[in-house]
Amino acid sequence: MPTVNKGKKPMQHNDGAHLPITTGSALLIYKWTLQEFVLLLWAAYVLILIVIKLPDFLRSAARLVGGLQRAWANLKEWKRGSKN
Repeated sequence: MPTVNKGKKPMQHNDGAHLPITTGSALLIYKWTLQEFVLLLWAAYVLILIVIKLPDFLRSAARLVGGLQRAWANLKEWKRGSKN
């Protein structure tokens, strides 16, 4: 292997380390299989769906909470006896 002198320490060039990274075989070298890759894609898909549906959910939840608060206020007023 050729060496390059930078300062006082010789540095080895090893292009073999870059090959797995560029070809995608690093997944196999680092024990990543297709199952983990599909699981990662599925998790990203679920996260995207959550982000897309979150505004609708928040509107629905606010509407539900508002309805429950009105019902509770009506119940408390009915229990005390209405002045009308």
